[in-house]
Formats: sequence, C-alpha cells, structure tokens
Amino acid sequence: MGKFSKLAVIGGALLLANGLDNRLEVTHYHVKQKSLPKEFDGFRIVHISDFHCDTTPGLVNEIRGEFPDIIVITGDLAHDTGSFDAFIHLLEQLLKIAPCYMVSGNHDVWRTDYKDLVAACRARGGIFLQDERVELERSGAKIAISGIEDPFTRDKDLMAKKLAQSLNTLGPYDGYELLLFHRASSLDRLKDQGFDLILAGHMHGGQFRIPGVGGVLAPRSSLSENSKMFFPKYFGGRYENGGTVMIVNRGIGNPMVIPRFFNRPEIGSIVLEHEA
Repeated sequence: MGKFSKLAVIGGALLLANGLDNRLEVTHYHVKQKSLPKEFDGFRIVHISDFHCDTTPGLVNEIRGEFPDIIVITGDLAHDTGSFDAFIHLLEQLLKIAPCYMVSGNHDVWRTDYKDLVAACRARGGIFLQDERVELERSGAKIAISGIEDPFTRDKDLMAKKLAQSLNTLGPYDGYELLLFHRASSLDRLKDQGFDLILAGHMHGGQFRIPGVGGVLAPRSSLSENSKMFFPKYFGGRYENGGTVMIVNRGIGNPMVIPRFFNRPEIGSIVLEHEA
C-alpha cells in the first residue's frame, strides 16, 4: 500500500470515528424577546426529546450541570413496544433537579398502554400536557407553557384537522407562551399561531448529518405530512418566523437500525432573556 493510500485509510477511519461519535452534546441557546416579562430574564430551560428508553450515560449529570429552572421533554419518551420503566426511572431522577413538563410523541401514542405511561408520569410528579396549558409565576409575572398531544395519522388532512382542534382547545393566551410539541415536521402549521417559543423534536437531527449542510433523512412517520424524505426543512437547531422562535432538538435515542452519523445525542440548554 502506497503512502497516499495509507493516508486515505487513516483519514477515512478518523472520519468514520468522528461521525459515529455518540457522546452527549449540550447545545446552548439564548432567546431574547421583548414579549418575555423582565421577571423571567435569565430563566433556564433544559430541553430533551426522543429518549426512546435508550441507554444514555451521563444524561442526568449533564442536565444537572445546566442548573435548569425547568426541564421539558418533547415526546417519544418511550418506544412503541417494550417497557417504559427506563423513562420513569429517568423522570424520577430529573424531578430531583427541576419540575418536568412533557408531551407525547408518535411512538408514545402508538403504545397500547399509552394511558398507563401518562398516569405513571403524573404519579411521579411529572406534568404531562395533553392539549393543556399551565402558567408559571415569577416575582408576580406569569408565562404559559402549553403542550399539544401528538396528532399521528397517515392522512395529512386529518392531521391538520387534529392540530386545529388542539389549538382550539388551548385557545388564545394573552402573554408570553411556550409551546411543547413533538413533531417538528409540522412546524409550518404552528409557526403563525402566535406562540413566542416552540420547542419540538421528532426529526432525530436528520439521522445522518452533513457538516455545514444539515440533516439528511426524515422519520418515516413524517411522510403523511408531505414532509420531504431527504433534507427535511426542520431537522435540528434554531429557526425563526416573525416573533416566533422554534428550536428543534436532535434527540437522545436512536430507534432506527442504522446509526446516527455526525449527529451526537443532544441536550438543549435555553436561556430566556428579556429584550428592553
């Protein structure tokens, strides 16, 4: 083997090792908005998604180190089959750090024991939002956290109808509102609804990521929304539409047979800032 060939092999091996790096990554965001009450300036949110009951070494310690005021989990808490005990164990540990707010993902609502999963989360003290809104108060000021149930269906018209029903159930809110929603592939249906901040998941970062380009592959369950299979619009990171900031978490677990590539499991750490 010639010198060039050896260098090519070494380079390829290093590229592969880097691409398959599965260590947790913390992504930091600062969201500065005039609509945020000044009393919530500096409010810290840890955002995780798509746990799928996977083994994730160091997850709790990494979250603890971000000193969150709240922890939010945007769906796929468990997988569609098997025990959900791993998530309940995780939730018990996270609740020792901060209050936890969560919504369902498609893999959760597929479960035959989905109601049991919701009940188990609530029994431990988790706040599971199913087309519901709660308010947080700080020094007399309030903001809202709303959560929409995953609207899974293979009929895109029915999905739009389900989302419309969820929004109607929530109704308008006169103040700063954070929305938790699993399905980032449906953000175009929500980005003009007046939410200040939307946190979502579902896209697994595009499974494969091309550095400098973005995510490559959408989850199969997104196809009913006319989402592109390759190079989906929303795959991970921060997006903005008028006064609405949307942050898509790349997720923690991997329910697919194929590995994540250049796509480390992600914890989102978000600091809200009041813009004077």
